[in-house]
Amino acid sequence: MPSITTVVAQALHTAATVLREDAPQDGMAFGELWERVLARDPGLRDDWVRAAPDSPSATEARFKNYVNRNASSLVRAGWLYRAQRRWQLTGIGADALDRFPDPVDFSLEAGRRYRKWERQQHEVSLAVTALEQLPDSGCWVALEEVAEEFSIAPDVLGTVLRGTRPPGWYLVLGEDGRAGGELPLLPYERDQWLSLLDEEGILDAGRSTVDIVRALPDRRMPVREALAAAKQPLGETAADEDAPRQLWIIRGVDAATGVPLVRGPWRDDSKVTLDTGFPPPTAAAHNLDSVRRAVESALPATGPARREAVARELDAFLNRMRKGDIVLSTDGFETYVGVIGGPAVHTAERLERPVDWRNLNKPLDFLKDLPSGLASVVQDADSQVLEATEYAETVLALIGDMPRTASLPMGPAVLPDATAELAEALHMPDTTWLQDCVELLRATPQLIFHGPPGTGKTYTALALARHLAGASSATNVRLVQFHPAYAYEDFFEGIRPRLGAGQDGDTGGGLAYDLVRGPLRKLADEAERRPAEVFVLVVDEINRGHLAKIFGELYFLLEYRNERVHLLYGSDDGRGFRLPPNLYILGTMNTVDRSVAYMDAAMRRRFSFMELHPDTPPVAGVLDSWLRRQAEERGEDPEAYDDSHARLLDEINRLLADGSPGDRSFRVGPSYFMQDLAHAGDGALERLWKTQIIPLLTEHHWGDGTDVEFTYGLAGLRERLGILPPSGDASGSENP
Repeated sequence: MPSITTVVAQALHTAATVLREDAPQDGMAFGELWERVLARDPGLRDDWVRAAPDSPSATEARFKNYVNRNASSLVRAGWLYRAQRRWQLTGIGADALDRFPDPVDFSLEAGRRYRKWERQQHEVSLAVTALEQLPDSGCWVALEEVAEEFSIAPDVLGTVLRGTRPPGWYLVLGEDGRAGGELPLLPYERDQWLSLLDEEGILDAGRSTVDIVRALPDRRMPVREALAAAKQPLGETAADEDAPRQLWIIRGVDAATGVPLVRGPWRDDSKVTLDTGFPPPTAAAHNLDSVRRAVESALPATGPARREAVARELDAFLNRMRKGDIVLSTDGFETYVGVIGGPAVHTAERLERPVDWRNLNKPLDFLKDLPSGLASVVQDADSQVLEATEYAETVLALIGDMPRTASLPMGPAVLPDATAELAEALHMPDTTWLQDCVELLRATPQLIFHGPPGTGKTYTALALARHLAGASSATNVRLVQFHPAYAYEDFFEGIRPRLGAGQDGDTGGGLAYDLVRGPLRKLADEAERRPAEVFVLVVDEINRGHLAKIFGELYFLLEYRNERVHLLYGSDDGRGFRLPPNLYILGTMNTVDRSVAYMDAAMRRRFSFMELHPDTPPVAGVLDSWLRRQAEERGEDPEAYDDSHARLLDEINRLLADGSPGDRSFRVGPSYFMQDLAHAGDGALERLWKTQIIPLLTEHHWGDGTDVEFTYGLAGLRERLGILPPSGDASGSENP
């Protein structure tokens, strides 16, 4: 009875033979190759079933998948090159077929070479990362010199480069500049090398022949000099190690069985992997833009949305993860947590990172142990890699691990109580009203100040916001103003065109499009990163915008802060977006603004409301308090201050109340009389009346027949109240 090893060895040997005979130039897709292998050796199916008679997975699909995965040993041996699921035999592989005609010997030699690579895979990964910096450098390096620099056996490095072909592989040549060194080449490999060296401008046409391709000898650079010129970054920096630990949710399922990888190879080999289906970029792709370029090159026929998702996952796994970060993966309800042990390692069609799994013998219960917010991220997300750093400290506590360094405070953020200093700054008699605002925000993190114009809604909102944010108010408080043309793309995020860069760095490269974050997205991202701090977004004139359109899918999150939604432009990386609990929204709403409709009932339910009205505290006494303080600052008796401005304001509001009994939506607030314009020398109040008070009241009484000048004229009001104009003041143009 044949063994599984023997049957797989026969299948791989047959596949290599088919590639040499039927597809020596372009290779072959694995599906087609598999059909030809079975056609050439029909007995393989029966041998596979006999090799595993009691296994429920002894199916042809399982056999096919097993052979596909075991081909990695041929890739590491340099005998096979796989790209976009196509197999190509290399010259080294064709030579191996001649030297090892017996399938078992062929497979054993490939396994021996694979193990040799495995012992040096970290060093190989560093070398590959370095070589990816070489394209466009105009130079080539010697294989022996690179191998010595990174302490790798030359035959291991040479064959891995031929099998995986990362960027820059073709610039590693023999000592005399010969392509392939002493390793055999097939004609298509020679032609490919010829083309690539010619594109780099370093082909030595005079010394190249039909069989040999060489590079210009004067373009050879010592390895250290070449890598220094390319600014090669090696490993993760000490600064990375000092940064706060991040939490990553990583998914992985065996394609053939559907079994989570954490139950098998991840657990057994102390690692996590990210499968891409194509040779992924390594650490040379050190930012999202360079990863995007690599993905676009590897997946040209894939839609842009899918390419962007793949690029973000690769960037997270390759660049954003760091040694010491926490990873979490699930097998059903069993949840496993580990700590990343080092940088990403490049393999043929996947990336790997070493992981120290901490609770293999005592997995957490997904439903019972994880906080509900984290559980919803794990359940709902579509991506293979997700960041959930806001739950890092919770997960560390569950497994009994401690942070590697002193990190940022992890929250929760605490709203401070209102203080007497804040009340005094706002000319309020005490903290009662302000403390009510704080308590409402603790219960519902959205609050709107509403009232007539001039009641200090925006001023109060900003003062309260800065008090709540404390010492970080300069960065943690932002103000936006809604208007009828304001949109989701302005408020949260949207696609924005820009002029692309031309070849000379100018703006002649046509239009490019970027996903640009708006004020809410920027503040939410910062709040997520610093959960112990309070962040406040102040939305002025909130009712002047079309709220349902502006908030979009975030409408739901205003009421359900622990839930997540998937964003319109997919920028949540598949994990869903939430409004962080430490982000508060303060809005202002002018109740007299009739150019827009009031908020609908659904939006009202998502906010608490506090009124600022001239008839009631704390606004009712603000102007008196402010005038008294101004007198005191001028060295006058605060008890004998000039209260004429306050009396005029009260008279205006009495007249408005008499003209529209029961309607409190329109009054005039004290802010009009607390600005410099009202106290800037002779004629100041007259200028205020003419430019602000009369136009405001005219707008209010538009069409109702009221003679605004007669009813509210400054001279007439002064006469009725017995207020004499200051010496030198003009009497104004109002009718008495």
